[in-house]
Amino acid sequence: MTNKQKQIKKVVEFPNLKQRLLEKAMNTMKEKKFSEALALFEQARENEYAYAEVELGMIVCYMELGQLAEAKNRCKKMLREDIGDYFHILQIYITILIQLKEYGEVKNTIEAILEEDKIPAQYAQNFYQLLEFARKMLPGQDEAQDKEKEDPVIYDDSHTFPIEKLHSGTLQKQYEIIQQLKQMHIRPYLPDIEQYLQDVEKHPVLKTFLLHMLKEQGVEKEFHVHKLGQAAIVVPKDLPTGEEDPFLNKVIGLLDDSVNSENPVLFESLKEMLVRLHTAQFPIPFQPSSPKLWAAGLHRLGNDLYGIPHDEEEFFDQYGVKAVELEGILDQIKKLEDFSFLHL
Repeated sequence: MTNKQKQIKKVVEFPNLKQRLLEKAMNTMKEKKFSEALALFEQARENEYAYAEVELGMIVCYMELGQLAEAKNRCKKMLREDIGDYFHILQIYITILIQLKEYGEVKNTIEAILEEDKIPAQYAQNFYQLLEFARKMLPGQDEAQDKEKEDPVIYDDSHTFPIEKLHSGTLQKQYEIIQQLKQMHIRPYLPDIEQYLQDVEKHPVLKTFLLHMLKEQGVEKEFHVHKLGQAAIVVPKDLPTGEEDPFLNKVIGLLDDSVNSENPVLFESLKEMLVRLHTAQFPIPFQPSSPKLWAAGLHRLGNDLYGIPHDEEEFFDQYGVKAVELEGILDQIKKLEDFSFLHL
């Protein structure tokens, strides 16, 4: 038996074997000892503990070790069996395909997702960009295939821009109009944008995209925004970015302290989830305004998603929250999470 195998075998002698084994695998991966971490993940997998998290850890190790085919196959299995955070796994899968130069598979995968599934707001634009990249990398592609959607042209001042589609078009068309507006001088269209922001029926994520665009173009006009049953008056130029949001940073700080040291994979997933919630909520403040409560809710939801067991009482003590508060915030997070997806 090698020294490395002896070290791994010692782990099984600890109490709470499964949790300790996973923690050791995570810490070893953070130290960039990927071969050793992979062996630990494999042992954790044999013990049937936190399956989704273990599989994701193994995928990361295989990628870092250059075993891309194995990483790809494991990603594909997780997607097929709907294990873990689907779109997080999908993003990793597409990254692997690009590294393998399998651009046809990238194209087919993204096109299928855009047609059939709901897309988290934070991934939508990236998926479209990756799709365009994959199409360009494929030899002999008919450019006409890339122009199936109506009104594909990027309009300028010499064309009549179909701004009415922002109000009457499908969600897909509204998204395309907003993307085109990013390349234009938008001040002639401010009345239409304001009307859209006030329309209670319009998607909250697309309203966020518009507000970010107004901020990027330095618009100082006041806008009334109606979103998720709440209203606010904002000046786009003065709106903070996510990186500047003190509430968001407090929640991330709490999760960093409670999750990152033991489970960096879960921590990154929770940060992605928080960004999705913020995209749907922006610029309306989070209510209740307790960072501890939101951090506790995200942590609990992440544990459930990845099948990670936890002691209820220790969990309440860790964040200083009550059971009834946690149940309430979990309901709120799930509702907001649903709004964070675009059904394109």
